[in-house]
Amino acid sequence: MAFLELDGIHKSYYLGKEEFPVLKGISLDFERGEFVSILGESGGGKSTLMNIIGGLDRQFTGQVKIDGKVLDHSKEKEMDAYRRGTIGYIYQSYNLISHLSVLDNVLISLDMTTLNREERKQRAIDLLNQVGLGDQMKKHPNKLSGGQKQRVAIARALASDPKIIIADEPTGALDSQNTKEVLELLDGIAAQGKLVIAVTHSQEVADYGTRIVHLADGVIDNETRLKDAYPVQEDQGLAPRKMPAQATFRNAYSHLTYNFWRNSLIMLGTGIGLFAVLLFSGLGNGVNAFIQDQINSLVNPHSINVMKVDSTKKLGSAAAQAKMAQMANDPTKMAISDKQLASLEHLKGVDAVEPGYAFAGFTATYNGKHSNGNGLKTWTKAYTDNSVTYGKAPTGNGDTILISKNVAVGLMGTKDWKQAIGKTIKISMPWLSKAGQPVQAIRDVKVVGISDSGQTSVTVMSYSSAKKMLESVKADTSPTFVSVNAKSLDNVKSIAKKINNIKVNGRYAFLGITLVTCSIPCNNTSG
Repeated sequence: MAFLELDGIHKSYYLGKEEFPVLKGISLDFERGEFVSILGESGGGKSTLMNIIGGLDRQFTGQVKIDGKVLDHSKEKEMDAYRRGTIGYIYQSYNLISHLSVLDNVLISLDMTTLNREERKQRAIDLLNQVGLGDQMKKHPNKLSGGQKQRVAIARALASDPKIIIADEPTGALDSQNTKEVLELLDGIAAQGKLVIAVTHSQEVADYGTRIVHLADGVIDNETRLKDAYPVQEDQGLAPRKMPAQATFRNAYSHLTYNFWRNSLIMLGTGIGLFAVLLFSGLGNGVNAFIQDQINSLVNPHSINVMKVDSTKKLGSAAAQAKMAQMANDPTKMAISDKQLASLEHLKGVDAVEPGYAFAGFTATYNGKHSNGNGLKTWTKAYTDNSVTYGKAPTGNGDTILISKNVAVGLMGTKDWKQAIGKTIKISMPWLSKAGQPVQAIRDVKVVGISDSGQTSVTVMSYSSAKKMLESVKADTSPTFVSVNAKSLDNVKSIAKKINNIKVNGRYAFLGITLVTCSIPCNNTSG
């Protein structure tokens, strides 16, 4: 019974849906002790056939049998064990590991055997002596000639004592003298009872073996027996095993030390790159957090300021903007009804609803000095305590007010503007009574704080003061805006959307809600 059997091997490559057959039904038998040359021109399928025999190519049809047992190429572990314990490769380009010495290149294959450390080293030395490199063991591959490199590759292929040696164009890069020496080594390996299969396009190389198989266009068109196979002596061989992790770490350490300065520079550059990425990422996050903190320190991100606009116009259009300007001059058109206020209070996710007043302009008077402003609102949770630079916020039911630095300077002078805190000033502004008659609303209020936010001519007073001021002139006390506070930041956008969809008496009650993201003054909260 043959040691290696190929039965009906078919292999095709595909370009899209177009099929390109490479092997067209290859059936071959191989015996141990043979030196078989697979001869043929480039593109005939020689390397593909070797990859299938070596367990590297598993996408084919047909059977591969080893010692009468069919190999299952679909099982990864079975193929790993087959390659590790049965196959030895000799490559045309040598594939030596540059940072390992000649001895270590052979030892790396012996790491996958059960030999102890001393036994592995002694076997590597014996193999290198066998291929004539006993005096080159400490050198690295870049110090060797092409013939010497191929001998190292042969010693490495023999290290784990495989039963099959596959040589892919083993003499393709060698001169005539080295070619002869390598072929003698391969013939000697076959004489030891191993199966040597060499892929070549050279007739001279093929004539050195025991049998020639000629492959052309994916089929065997000729087979020649040159001499009988060598006799086979039974041997126990070496027991294979998986490469231990220690060998992997040792190999990595050898690579690090062999190119220490180059690897050190690579690691340094990588470290600098990673540090730069982390640094700029951290700076970006820090700047973003700082900006968010500054915004949130002046206004409450949970708050939505709502004012009534013309629901028949699209917000942002020229007509809508003109309509809003008219509403600002006619406070009765800005009034929010009790029904509208109740519709806001019943929205899911709302924590609190605070009515307020927004006035277009006012005059502050103290000791005969006047200071005009163009924005007056009432305090709500839309503001935070950080909006108050000096003093405190105008909360509660008292007649209190927070004035801007600009107003304070107009009343107290450039040097003494901070002295405005604690003073009682007179606030007056034009308004309309319930009968629609122009009136002058006046109220004495106590300055409890000053805002120095960089903005000018804005004042914020307590809700109770503003309401009493309107009551004193018999004006409509319906709020002109509402501050809606969400329970959580995640609810803000959904609440704003719900507010836009509220209908009262068949019409949209509010249209075009603007989220409050402004510091004092909040002149853009009329959306």
